[in-house]
Amino acid sequence: MKRIAGALLCAVITSGCAHNVSGTAGASPLDESRPGQQRHIDVEDALRAADPCGLLDEAVVRQFGTVQQFGSAVQLPVCSALIARPGGAKTYVDVSLLPSMLSDAALTRPDTVDGVTVYRGPGADLARGTCERVFQLNLGTLEERANPQFATVRVGTVAGEDACPLADAVLDSAIDSMRPGLPARDAAAPNQVALAVHDPCEVLDVLGNAGGRVVDPDAPPTPFDCVLFPDPNRAPGSEVTVSFTVSPVKENRPTVPTGPETIGDRCRWTSPMGEPIDITRPGAEVDQITRRLGFTGAVVTVHGPNCTAVAKVVEVATTVFG
Repeated sequence: MKRIAGALLCAVITSGCAHNVSGTAGASPLDESRPGQQRHIDVEDALRAADPCGLLDEAVVRQFGTVQQFGSAVQLPVCSALIARPGGAKTYVDVSLLPSMLSDAALTRPDTVDGVTVYRGPGADLARGTCERVFQLNLGTLEERANPQFATVRVGTVAGEDACPLADAVLDSAIDSMRPGLPARDAAAPNQVALAVHDPCEVLDVLGNAGGRVVDPDAPPTPFDCVLFPDPNRAPGSEVTVSFTVSPVKENRPTVPTGPETIGDRCRWTSPMGEPIDITRPGAEVDQITRRLGFTGAVVTVHGPNCTAVAKVVEVATTVFG
């Protein structure tokens, strides 16, 4: 159980890592961006709109044990399930629409399942009790003009056991589920963070007289981050980043701060938004670490080197996402 909780905690920590701000100024909502930038934006929109829990069929997972947790609690593009297997062993499985790290080994042993490109990788890691599969996402008409985007199925159980049968069952189900297209998020679903249906660049819609967003078409998609110039002069150093993450709810959620604070040479404003969700099933016997990781809420962060610029975006963010 400690191994499983540790893996989930690592995912939570990873989701809060900073992003490099690079690229060129893209379009404001009223301008036309260059084709490469617009393609990049379209891919991010598609990934943000997709529901990872729509690709993790609980009925499939339930065949392998009792579901104790189910939902998006560690990262917005990830849906996770924790199951108790007969005999007491715990197994976790997650589907990530935006895998943060894909090793060279993961992209080996290519296969095709119902027309979908799949990488079966090195197979079962019996020493760790893990298995990973990679599959190409169905981006619909975007596939004709965008680079392939991949998702992962990751399963972890006790050492010495083969986790690949569960990984393959989830993989086959995910491929079947996305046949008509990627499943859309539902803000009202009990296992979803409502903020995930929003675009962090929505602040530009109401900011007024802004300089537009920063788009690097060569960078990996970051659908839950928006780098923008809040002023039309686009002065270097005035870029502001708006980020959506999720974080475990430790106690009562703090009130929304009125403004940013200076941390080192940057300004930062971080606030919880919306109601928390609890993905632990009533009556599930899980330890406190696991329960804490399953009780999570959305967090909006606005940061940049210029406090005046950050404060301007914060004022809008509290209105748009509050």
